[in-house]
Amino acid sequence: MPGWIRFVIAFVVLCHGMAYLPYGLAPGQVVTEWKGVSQLFGGALTFDRTHVAVQVSFGSAVVALLACALAIALAPLVPGWWRPLAVVGSVAGLAGFALFWDGQGQLLVQEGVIGVARSLTLLIVAIAFPSVVR
Repeated sequence: MPGWIRFVIAFVVLCHGMAYLPYGLAPGQVVTEWKGVSQLFGGALTFDRTHVAVQVSFGSAVVALLACALAIALAPLVPGWWRPLAVVGSVAGLAGFALFWDGQGQLLVQEGVIGVARSLTLLIVAIAFPSVVR
């Protein structure tokens, strides 16, 4: 793969990771209509525990995806490192969405459904195409 394509891919992954940052820092301020209760986990988590779990999940996704972007950009120096980082970052982002989504269909985009699509794409590429980044 030409170096410039690798850097473009790294930039896209970097942007995806940075998009999780506001959700990890202050989830209730990103989407002001957020109820603070997970639709998928229901009453299993209190408001405070949901808030902390969302911050931990999205914070982990940020760190892993930023490291993944760096590993993609530096793939010749750190071969293969991008895959586990992509898997961890994607799964953390998906878990964050599962915790954050409160069941309001009209807020799916604001609550991160586009990030779900990007995380699933990255996860599939990391698993199905291990040698795509070299």
